[in-house]
Amino acid sequence: MKKYLYSFVLGATLIFAHGAAQAAGFPATPDNPTEMQRKAAAAERKAAAREKVAAAKQVSKLKKLSVKSNRFAAKVEHVMLVVLGLEESKSVTSPRQLRRQLHGHQKQLKLHAKMQSRARRGRAHN
Repeated sequence: MKKYLYSFVLGATLIFAHGAAQAAGFPATPDNPTEMQRKAAAAERKAAAREKVAAAKQVSKLKKLSVKSNRFAAKVEHVMLVVLGLEESKSVTSPRQLRRQLHGHQKQLKLHAKMQSRARRGRAHN
C-alpha cells in the first residue's frame, strides 16, 4: 500500500514540477514594441557596465603587478649594490640610529636613577 502511495505522490510531484518548469521556461513576449526597445536598452546598459567593471579589474591587476615588480627590482638593485660594495647593508646600523638608541637608553637610566633616589629619600624620612 505504501509503495502505491509513494509512487502516486512522486508522480503527482513530477507532473506539477514539469508544468511549472514549462511555464517558467517560456516567458510571455510583450506585444508592445516600446517595451521591447526598453528591455533591449537595459540589456545593453548592463553589458556596458559589466565591460567597464572588467576593464577596471584588469587595470587594477596590472597596477598591482607593476608595484610588485618595482619593489622586487628595487630589492635586487640594492642587493647588487651591497655585493659590489657601493652601499651598506640594511643590517648595518647607521650612526644616527645608534645615537638615538644611546639617547633613549640614557634617558631610561636617568629616569630609573631618579625613581631610586625618590624611594631612598622616602625610606630615609620614615
